[in-house]
Amino acid sequence: MSKYVTRRPEKALPLRKSRVFPVHAGKGFIVTGGSGGIGKAIAELLIAQEARVVIADLRQETVDATVEALGGAAGGCFGIAMDVASEASVADGVAKAIDLLGRVDGLVNCAAIVLHSDPLAISRADWQRQFEINLFGAYDISRLVAAHMIEHDIQGAIVSIASEAGKKGHVESLAYSASKAGMISMTRMLSEALAPYDINVNCVCPGGVATPMLKEVSEAYSEFTAEPAPAIFDKMLSAQLVRHLQPVEVARVTSFLLGDDAMLVRGQAVNADAGETPY
Repeated sequence: MSKYVTRRPEKALPLRKSRVFPVHAGKGFIVTGGSGGIGKAIAELLIAQEARVVIADLRQETVDATVEALGGAAGGCFGIAMDVASEASVADGVAKAIDLLGRVDGLVNCAAIVLHSDPLAISRADWQRQFEINLFGAYDISRLVAAHMIEHDIQGAIVSIASEAGKKGHVESLAYSASKAGMISMTRMLSEALAPYDINVNCVCPGGVATPMLKEVSEAYSEFTAEPAPAIFDKMLSAQLVRHLQPVEVARVTSFLLGDDAMLVRGQAVNADAGETPY
């Protein structure tokens, strides 16, 4: 029998280096949740690829710190405060982003929250809050950005950060999983609706990425299991990589989907979970 048939990884596979090319030169993007782990990594990569980026997030002070860390206006990075759960804040924020960039060639919906709960005891308020941020806000921003792109005949892309939870689901985060499943379905419909205007729409489904949100997940699971949260976090590794997924790896997939080379990938929920989800 081949020695490779039952072989399992013995050590973590390294994070591969990637060369950066100006594939988004001259383009303008909005990244919501741009101060978070994945959102910041996406913004940083797009800027390195010579795009101009507006980071949108809830708190102005957090946005300002992120913008400064990524080089500020001189480096092509701008920031706005936006509450994606508020229609008025979204409308105002998108208008400001368009003013800052001049034109918007693409959008990344990355803002999200997860509230863990007993699956039979989720309050209506917790359902509403997660759907407002994770799904309703993403739709509002997408339609406003799409309207701008259509009006100015801009060919581009919209990419939403969904989750493997939107496919497999997690019982301790039932409402979050449902909101991400809704995002996957919305992606499919928007792809069809915006295809005539040459606006490509996809979403990415990350797995356990080493971000503050994943640490929050481990803390929530700790309440259910009584196991220390750091021990749970340390176990939340990719079976194939034997390590946590890194934000920059999700950023690379997102960048590809924003670009011209992804024209044949349309309306898809692209897994970025190192092989954990088989469909």
